[in-house]
Amino acid sequence: MSVTEIFVNGRRLTCSTVLGVGTESIVHAVDSDARQAVKIYREPDAQRTHRLECMLRAFDASQFVDPGSGHPGLVWPEKLARDASGAVLGYVMWRSDDQPLSTFFEHYTRLTNFPDKDWKFLLGVASNLSQLVAILHDQEIVVGDLAPSNIHVRADGLISFLDCDSLQFRYDGELFSCHTVTPEYAAPELLPELSGPRGVETDRFTLAVLVCQLLLCGDHPFQGIPARLLDVDPSPETNIQYGITVLTAPSEVEVPDEAVEPDVLPPRIAALARQAFGAGHGAVNSRPAAQEWAEALDLAWDDVRTCGNRKGHTYSGHLPECPWCARARSGRFDPFPALPDLTGDGVATGGGGAGGGVAPVARAAGTVLAVVALLVLALVVVIAVGVR
Repeated sequence: MSVTEIFVNGRRLTCSTVLGVGTESIVHAVDSDARQAVKIYREPDAQRTHRLECMLRAFDASQFVDPGSGHPGLVWPEKLARDASGAVLGYVMWRSDDQPLSTFFEHYTRLTNFPDKDWKFLLGVASNLSQLVAILHDQEIVVGDLAPSNIHVRADGLISFLDCDSLQFRYDGELFSCHTVTPEYAAPELLPELSGPRGVETDRFTLAVLVCQLLLCGDHPFQGIPARLLDVDPSPETNIQYGITVLTAPSEVEVPDEAVEPDVLPPRIAALARQAFGAGHGAVNSRPAAQEWAEALDLAWDDVRTCGNRKGHTYSGHLPECPWCARARSGRFDPFPALPDLTGDGVATGGGGAGGGVAPVARAAGTVLAVVALLVLALVVVIAVGVR
């Protein structure tokens, strides 16, 4: 299909740049507006058309845009994209050039794209994410597939959800379900078949995984080799299925030597994680709500300490000493290595942000020398411990 055959409200769009290619769709840049993109389905049909039409009627895209910053927390469809005959091909949406949340889950990509961001910044991102999920749940919207690839993070820590056409919502008495799921972030009741109804309970489990993974500097809370023999190969999704995590039963799983210690988690966050992964593994109603995570993260924010030896080292105030310096002294890698000539405080600050989230403050960029040093340090980390 030629991209020159895309029309919006009768006006032809010129889209000469492909931004992304998926199994079900292709996303193009809109040449006339750098703020917009258009998502075109490979196989548009009446069911997709009906879903998009109801999405536009149920909510207006502007409802999810922060009036102060202009930042969209939810990249909701704005207009329908059609062919010359008027058939729906896809939709126009806000264009995101921000980094996916998965950037924070590999040391090399985090240090490359966010070189001057510290642990407190990760705490702010987790708070933003939790608050946005809470807002969506209040609107009776279920994310369904709360995958890191569908969550984009701005340089100042603000969050956007992409692929909103897969979200679960109701309109005029009709339920539009979510049918996608990412195995390593799926709630246990969806495993191993990757099927079953989505709801706020499945979102709550995945949110717990993402919050912990952020605060553990990329370590998946269900990583590791189970102590007991299983009939399947070990993997995060297998451990999720069987409820095996270092956060609830450390003796039941062997994690990598370089894994970040769970005790870096603030006490209230650790308690919520145990609730989500312990009792909440089987009793879905026991899982903490997104608003509970947001409130706990805000309290943890107020208790963050800055290391007396390294300004780039921030950590939870319940710890007796800086955990990152302790790791370095013991010969283990430091997730927040020192970089020369960096300025600013590198953290996301609390307050009212887009969609009620934290409004982080961007840190000033480092010099070229700092970036070069960063790449060298990141490569050392990759060689020493491998990209996770």
